[in-house]
Amino acid sequence: MSRKLGIYVWFAKPIRLAILEILEKVGGRISESELKERLKKIYGEAPSTVINQILMQLEIDGLIHVDSINPRERIIERLSEEKRYLSVGED
Repeated sequence: MSRKLGIYVWFAKPIRLAILEILEKVGGRISESELKERLKKIYGEAPSTVINQILMQLEIDGLIHVDSINPRERIIERLSEEKRYLSVGED
């Protein structure tokens, strides 16, 4: 949901799917700032807390991996069947 000019607008596509589609378009790897810019074009201003929750859930589900490259920037990478991280006890 986005609020523009005092009007709430509902989107048919969840942000979760939009993130996965953006990753697919850019080859599977994108910086967090670039991802936020692309999401802003689609949804308007999305709170960082919402984006962080979705990224965390996607990482828990094993669909992406988020890595910090410095304290203010992160890289989001789409995982495939060939490349995935093992959870505790899976090794």
